[in-house]
Formats: sequence, C-alpha cells, structure tokens
Amino acid sequence: MMRDSLTHPAASTTSRTTERRVNARKTDWLLALTDTLLQDSAQNGSSRQDTLAAIAGLVHAATHDELTGLPTRGVLFSSLERELARGVTSQEDVAVLFVDLDNFKLVNDSLGHQSGDELLREMTRRITHCVGEGDLVSRFGGDEMVILHPHARGGSEGVLGAKVLAAMAEPVRIAGREVVTSVSIGVAVCAPGAQSAEQLLRDADTALYAAKGRGRNRMERFNEELHARVDRRVRTESDLRVALREQQIHVVYQPQVNLVTGRVVGMEALARWQHPERGVISPAEFIPVAEESRLIHELGRQVLREACRQLAQWNAAVGERALSMTVNVSPRQLEAPGFVAELEQTIAQTGIGASSLCLELTESALMSPDTDLVQVLEQVRRLGVYVAIDDFGTEHSSLARLRDLPVEVLKIDRSFIDGLPVEPGDTAIVSSILSLAFAMGKHVIAEGVERVEQATALRSMGCRVAQGYLFSKPVDAALVPPILEGFLWRPPLNWRLRSAAASPDARNRFAHRAFIDEFLSHIGAPMARGM
Repeated sequence: MMRDSLTHPAASTTSRTTERRVNARKTDWLLALTDTLLQDSAQNGSSRQDTLAAIAGLVHAATHDELTGLPTRGVLFSSLERELARGVTSQEDVAVLFVDLDNFKLVNDSLGHQSGDELLREMTRRITHCVGEGDLVSRFGGDEMVILHPHARGGSEGVLGAKVLAAMAEPVRIAGREVVTSVSIGVAVCAPGAQSAEQLLRDADTALYAAKGRGRNRMERFNEELHARVDRRVRTESDLRVALREQQIHVVYQPQVNLVTGRVVGMEALARWQHPERGVISPAEFIPVAEESRLIHELGRQVLREACRQLAQWNAAVGERALSMTVNVSPRQLEAPGFVAELEQTIAQTGIGASSLCLELTESALMSPDTDLVQVLEQVRRLGVYVAIDDFGTEHSSLARLRDLPVEVLKIDRSFIDGLPVEPGDTAIVSSILSLAFAMGKHVIAEGVERVEQATALRSMGCRVAQGYLFSKPVDAALVPPILEGFLWRPPLNWRLRSAAASPDARNRFAHRAFIDEFLSHIGAPMARGM
C-alpha cells in the first residue's frame, strides 16, 4: 500500500480532488497541444497521418501508466462518473474493487526497485486476466489498482474479487527467487445515481483499509458497520497521539508469585488508558492501533521508563528480596534505531540492575525468521536483561529455533491453565512445557491462574512462579507496597509431585533445578530467586 501506516481514506479526499483538477488541466494542455500540432502540420505540409499518430501517442501517454500500461486514475474517474450517470432504472449495480499488494515495501527493500516494478507488471497481467468484458483496470498509484466492474449483478463483484485473490496467491519468480504474494481487496457497490464517484471510491478504500487491518490477504465489503468501525479506529489513533503527549497512559502492575513461599517475586507492567471522555479504552483496542500507526515506539518508551523507575523505588524498599519487572515490547520497538542504547540509558538512569528486568515478546514474533530481531535480542542479553516468550504454546514453535533464541523465560499461556487439573490434555501440555523448560535450563511463569486447584497443580508439577487473578488483578503502583509486605498465596502443607513425569528421575531433576536456583540467588541473579 502507498501508505506506510494505515491512514483513514477520508484524510486523502482533498488530495485526490486536487489531483483530479491537475488531471483536468493536463487534458486542457493536451487539447491545446493537439490543436497546435494540427496547425503546424497544415503549415509545414506534414502528413496528416503522421500528425494523428503523434497525437495518438500523446493521448496514450497522458492517459496510461508508463510502467504497467494501465489507464490512469483520471480515466478511471471519468469512466466511473459515466457509469454512475446511466439510467437509475438499470438492474445492474456499479462496483469498485480497490486492490492493494500486501507487503510490497519488503520486496522493494529486499530485492530492489527493479524487482518491485517487475512484480507490479506481473500483478497487472494477473488482474487483467481475471476481469471480464466491460471491466476497467486502473493503476491508482503505487501498488494500488482499482477495478471498475460496471455491470455487477448477483454478487458478481465478490466472484471477481475471489478470482483476483486466488490469482495473486500464486508465487512469482523474480530476480531468480520465488516470491509469495497476496493482495487485500476493498469492495464498494451502489446503484447508478445513488452515489458520486468520489463517494464510491472512498467507500472501497475504507473497505480496503479494513481488510489490511484484519490481517491482509482477504476481501472486505463496505457497509455502515465497517464505516463506523474504521471511524472509531481513526479517532482512537488521533486520541492516542494526544494521550501520549499529555501523559494519559498509566502503568498498572500484576504480581508474580512464588508458589513455594507465597511471596511476590516480580511484577508485570501493563499499559492502561483512561480516556477523559470515552472512559477506559481496552489495550486490545489501542495496542493494535499503536502498532499500525507506529505510536508503539513512544508508548513502549513511556511504559518502560515508568516501570523501571517504579522497580527501583520498590527494590530500595524491600532490600535484599529484590523484585524483577517484566515489560511487554513489540518487534517494531526493537526495530527502532537506537533501541538498545535507549534501554541501556534507562537502566542507568533509574539505577536498577539489568538482570532484574525482563522484556517479553509474543511467541509468534519470536518465531518469525527475522534475523535482525534476533541480533537485537542478543544485544539486549549482553546488557544482562532477560528475554521472555509470552503466550508460549499457542504457536507452532520450532524447537531448533527455541534452542537458538536468546530467551530465558517461557510464559505458559492461560489457555492451557484453564483446564488444570481436570483436563488431561491441558495437564499433559503444561507438564510437557515444564519438562522442556527444565531440560533447556529456562525459567517458567504460568499466566492466568484464577483457582486454588490450578496453583496447586502447577506447584505439584514443579512450576515455581505464577500470576493471575487468584493472587491479584493488575493494580496501581500506590497499592503495591502492602502487597510486597505480605503473602499472596498460602500453599497447602502437604503436596507432592503429580505430573505425568513425576518419576524418581523427574524428582531428582526438580531437586537439581532447585539447587541451581538457590545458587543463582546466592550470587545475585534476581530473576532466578523466585523461579
């Protein structure tokens, strides 16, 4: 897509109107030049045929894209206006399909602009093979193309969109490499005379915007619900910019509890947004918006600094029993130039120990083949900061990949904790993750613990640290000191290993792990004290 980040289609309306005026001026210029050529040919005795050929060449150049040979957006707009102006008694609707190549920038960046141009030409070839007689394909700009389907009937626009999705899913051979491609499509349909060309294009662009936001490689059809959802997303982005500027984002903390002692050993920092007019806005709503708009850099920066500042304050109060702090980070944050230097500066300014900080990424992000991300994580580890995999077990992780990643902590996803201890499948999965972690020398934190029997089962399996509503919901910083002074969990007096792997060898392995944890605690590794 031409936009690096998602931009609301309405924001581009003015620029598109201006561009059409420019196209109109081009047409006026072309007519004037044609008239001049005809006069010159009459005066100079030039062949009328040569003159007409020259004029035809000028007309084609002015109305067709040089790279793809497709009609320009000016031609599209004129054709769309003409179709919308036909009799309102027509039984056929007018449909517009906005087609955008997914991740086109990656092709340009990795293979070069010549390869990008070749991909656009192949995109043109495939789309033109999908359309029918009477349809018009136009290059709208960048990697966006628009199909005018003026005789839509019986859902034919959906059939056409599905054909384009299938055609573009086939790999493309470029620069000696096979490139897997996909497109996102936004569809808008109306009866002749019901809307202006500008409105119909804007609606299709809104639908495209929604398709991009819902994961790409899909088709979305415009409707009023979609329009309302997009408008809300746009408002959220605008308000989030203000919130970051005016410090409306605050941090809450969920305790992480040692299942053996019942004491708090760490905190997870979580961003919360109390909007002055809309009330509490869920992280599930504003975090994706921050990611798409690249506001995640500033959001992450604010949360990390505040979490480290608060950790320094709490550790000064608890003395020897140092706490750890887990902070969620996004791959886009790590991609930002200077992230590691800024992290190091934050650690130095707040005075925390680097080993008391743990950066948490989702499993899907860490399992991507991004070598740059791994290099940044290795730099993070060299600072002494821990790295955790969040929601572990929800993706198809490669064990070889897990072995090679600079990761020390696995956080078991709450979906596997829900069924403990009665669901055999969940019990087997959790037991397997714990065995894998112990064998690889990694720490484990269980998320989403809400019932006593879940905590008891986890402890019986050898899991040392957990968090969830059983112990505490996320709380404001002011409520944390009393929590640190007491016990959030009173383990049963009698317990034994009950996991599927609770053989004498397993018990020895757990005892050996406890010895290692005690040793690391003695030499001053805060993350190991409770894990």
